[in-house]
Amino acid sequence: METQNLEAQKVLVAFTAANPLTTTLNIANVSAEEIDVEYNTMPGNQPNTYGNFLAIWQNYDSIPWNTEPLKTFPIPTNTPSGSAAFTGLNVNNNSYIIGYAVGPTLTATGNIQKYGNICSTAYIPAASSGEDLGTIFTPSISGINVGTTSVSFQFELPDGILPQTNGAWAAIWKGANPSFFSTSPLSAIPISPDSSSGRAAFNNVNIGRGTTYTIAIFMSGYNTAGSSTQRALACSASFTN
Repeated sequence: METQNLEAQKVLVAFTAANPLTTTLNIANVSAEEIDVEYNTMPGNQPNTYGNFLAIWQNYDSIPWNTEPLKTFPIPTNTPSGSAAFTGLNVNNNSYIIGYAVGPTLTATGNIQKYGNICSTAYIPAASSGEDLGTIFTPSISGINVGTTSVSFQFELPDGILPQTNGAWAAIWKGANPSFFSTSPLSAIPISPDSSSGRAAFNNVNIGRGTTYTIAIFMSGYNTAGSSTQRALACSASFTN
């Protein structure tokens, strides 16, 4: 009987993402003139130090990426979770989209999106629309496939974002709870394709049997020469080979 060579065949094994972590927004209260939100960001995040902020637009259910918002709310503390209130609105007659940015506005030239660090959104439709209140989007990593020298995964980011243009990137570490903001990863890649969802892959990585690894996505800061900026962290997921 012929023995199969798994290494030569580059066999892929699918894993369910374990311990998924993400940046979330929740609508705490909506009144005629005010929208209150609660946010929960990644472990170890320092929102004030890293330039995190909330922004609100009068718009339908997507972020107008290069349009100035009605209001912004810079996160005033380095606590990963908290709340904010947007006041002086006319919620009965308009719909709103709120975004949480895990880093400051982006200012590079080209087609980069000024608000491209936004990774989580909450949509509040006009009261007269009959739509569901407080539709939430959170970024995610799923569909992890592991080969002999590669790891691929599915990513989901806000609609209309251009992750590759904005310098978004993914990293992989050994372990279930890496220090995302300070420990150098085993491998780092730019997020590609340049769309809100797709598959990306780490190549030429050695994945040990019985070992846990964690993948994370940063919304900006990729450096092709290495030492990418480990600040604008959106989400993560782990798997055990």
